[in-house]
Amino acid sequence: MWCAVMNYQVPPLRQEGKPHSKNEKLSWLEEYLEGKDEILLYITAAMGVLLPGIVYFLYHKCHAYYEKYSRKKEEERMREEMEQSEAVVIVLGEKGPAEKYSKIVYDKLCEEMIRKPEIWMSESLQVKQLMDFKGFCIFLVDTLDGGKASPSTDWFLEWLEDVAADAKLKKKSNFDKIRFSIVGFGSSLDGQHAFNKTARILLKRLKIVGSKQITEVEIYDTTVADSRIAEAFELYSLELLEAMDRNLPGNDVQTDSEDGEDDDESSMDSDDSSAKHQKSK
Repeated sequence: MWCAVMNYQVPPLRQEGKPHSKNEKLSWLEEYLEGKDEILLYITAAMGVLLPGIVYFLYHKCHAYYEKYSRKKEEERMREEMEQSEAVVIVLGEKGPAEKYSKIVYDKLCEEMIRKPEIWMSESLQVKQLMDFKGFCIFLVDTLDGGKASPSTDWFLEWLEDVAADAKLKKKSNFDKIRFSIVGFGSSLDGQHAFNKTARILLKRLKIVGSKQITEVEIYDTTVADSRIAEAFELYSLELLEAMDRNLPGNDVQTDSEDGEDDDESSMDSDDSSAKHQKSK
């Protein structure tokens, strides 16, 4: 018995490509490239040459821009460090011990610093100049009879209080970058609460505006012999130079005076405040 064998062909998954018929419309690009395979080869070769060149050009442009930006930032950093390394001696008093000893500390700073410091007198002090300052401020303060301050010093203390109360004015200033030291001169005959009162007020105001104290407040009794004050002030000058070295830009070492700022302030208001000027006795 014969069996019939049927041939069954599986249809293709997708329709096989057919050559373009003569009646099929081609695009202009297909018409142009018809039979011109070498043009595609030339385009591919050209792209292989041009693209690396373009990438290399863009790399050099970006690298040059980065170097320029880096140099600018380095110059800004160096200028900032230079400004923060400057020093100024501020005399809050008129024709008193503060003015006299300001010249001594000025000479000491001139011997040690590359850029010479300046001396600012309270009667001619420019507040805008102080707001822009970022370096070390050495305040020498006279307290007059009865614990009073000179008119120019009193005005300066009131201005500091205004800065502390005005957020916008405080933001425009650079008090947070200022590092300061205070030397006070006053008579112990004024009594405990009035003795060097101006220096104590200045300390509180500077802390409120955000400045950094680098030495303990140095106070002297003007009723003792001037030679003893001069001897103690010489030791203070050396301590000041060491404190300034520790607080130069880039040195993040915490000083002992920074740890004891609150203790320093409270001790000046305590019953033992007379012990703070033992150096001058």
